[in-house]
Amino acid sequence: MRGARHSERGLSPDLHRPAKRGREGGFTLIELIVVVGIIVLLAGLAAPALGSLTGANAREAAGRLAGGMRYLFDTAALRRATCRLALDPATRTWWAECAEGAATIEKDPRAREDDEELASRFSDEKDAETRRLLAKTRFGAFSDRLVARRELPGKAGFGKIHVEGRDDAGTGTAYVYFFPGGRAQRAVVPVVDGSNVYSIVVEPFTGRARVVNGPVEVKE
Repeated sequence: MRGARHSERGLSPDLHRPAKRGREGGFTLIELIVVVGIIVLLAGLAAPALGSLTGANAREAAGRLAGGMRYLFDTAALRRATCRLALDPATRTWWAECAEGAATIEKDPRAREDDEELASRFSDEKDAETRRLLAKTRFGAFSDRLVARRELPGKAGFGKIHVEGRDDAGTGTAYVYFFPGGRAQRAVVPVVDGSNVYSIVVEPFTGRARVVNGPVEVKE
């Protein structure tokens, strides 16, 4: 017994003390916050690139555009108004405009105003046909969150837009019209992001806007 007690007394005092956690045993709260912040920043920077690789940005934009077109077709028919979807390739944006009543695109050169005068009145519009329509009709921004002004996500942009009655080589803002009689302009609107292409096809009589994976050949 004496030997056992002697052994207990002979133990080093350090053995009875609780082990201290080393510096390498964990992170401080500040270090964790810094690490999480770096991860969030890197994820934010990588998201657009990932969207371009997978085509997610182009697919999302095409879906929203198709929904906006269907909504405008129904709105024009119910409100007996003429609506149009504006597509601006330069700024990669789109928005909706509506005017009360019917509107037509004037095609008789004898009934047109002087092009130079229209160019002066509507200097922001580059397309001559659009200026002629604006001279006859008052379009205003359509205030609805479903078709509010939007920019295409990531690096997605518009491809070559085809609209019935519009020169495909035309520059500037393109317009797709929806008329109160339940009719729309036939249109093909491609959204491109890298090698990914999603095309919105608008049918003229049903107003149906469907999304097609890939480019669509336009037949005259």
